[in-house]
Amino acid sequence: MTLTARTAGLAAFCLTLFSGVATATDLSYSSPFPSNHTTVAKGIEPLAKGLEEASGGDLKLTVYSGGVMAKGPATLSTIQRGIVDSGLVVPAWVTSQIPATDTIASLMLAVSDARVAAAAANEYYLLKCPECMQEHLKHNARPLAFYGSAPYHFECRQELDSLDDLAGKRVRATSTPLVNWVEQFGATIVAVPTEDIYQALQRGQADCNVGPLAYMHTLNLKEVVKWVSDMPFGSYYGASVLEVNDKTWKKLSDDERALVSSQLAKLVRDVTEGYEDDSAKARADGKASGVIFAEPSAAERKKLADHVDAEFKRVLALAKERGVGGDDPAAFLQGFLDTLSKWEKRVADMDGDYDAYQQALQDEIFSKL
Repeated sequence: MTLTARTAGLAAFCLTLFSGVATATDLSYSSPFPSNHTTVAKGIEPLAKGLEEASGGDLKLTVYSGGVMAKGPATLSTIQRGIVDSGLVVPAWVTSQIPATDTIASLMLAVSDARVAAAAANEYYLLKCPECMQEHLKHNARPLAFYGSAPYHFECRQELDSLDDLAGKRVRATSTPLVNWVEQFGATIVAVPTEDIYQALQRGQADCNVGPLAYMHTLNLKEVVKWVSDMPFGSYYGASVLEVNDKTWKKLSDDERALVSSQLAKLVRDVTEGYEDDSAKARADGKASGVIFAEPSAAERKKLADHVDAEFKRVLALAKERGVGGDDPAAFLQGFLDTLSKWEKRVADMDGDYDAYQQALQDEIFSKL
């Protein structure tokens, strides 16, 4: 049976399950990102539509984007207290609450493929890291699916001759791994929320942004960015794209939980494929707008490779400092890197087939929850 046929059959089955439900369940979802952000437009909104259609309108997910319900750092506590039923949680914003999750995410420079990052993150966090799961549950929050961002780039408002020109520039970057990499060039870090990147670049509050290439399209940065370093680095995979208040989750019926669970592989696939589509659109539109995509020099590539090699030691020291990873923090980290290696091979064998990717996510991860 093909994936499409299986999906259609599942939808029909779910309609049967919900045909006798008397009252509708309406769950709320909070995202700190704007409505056109890939995770919202390509992931959560289609999920909400799919849940409503498959349940015959008996299970709804109302999406609040742009931080209207909670700014990024407050999302976890907002879910914990039941102010919203679910949302997108970024560990880098709440490191003290979920330190094990954030420590694993601190290895982000080890991968620059969103498909690999997303698959490895879901397998490791959901199946292989009970410490990670327990620290979320401690806050009455249950992660159901993680996503991997498209790889990051330097995106600057003025043309640079090389990355050495970043010295003294104000660069917007989030999370310690990215900040550490940017600081290798002598740049000054500025804190700017995602929704304000355009204005910060337009007004000169920031000279460059560190973000996925997709931002050139989804945030319209092609209008204010003139130069992009075409050397990708890192995919952020630590964020749970769907995290649910645990008490709310347990109050759902078995059929409702089964329906949500049946959509998780598709959710991860949709966000991952959405990032690829948005990145391609960003590159095409950027070139049409005169944006320069600068090929990295051999020296720049080596500098990145050397920095990535040094990251394991830094993150290992971080794990020890935070007391995560049990008696063997090195094995804790290596376990994730081994999972990355597994999915690098799996994804390479798929040769861009997203149906095969979704099926692998379902068979190897989500069917085992």
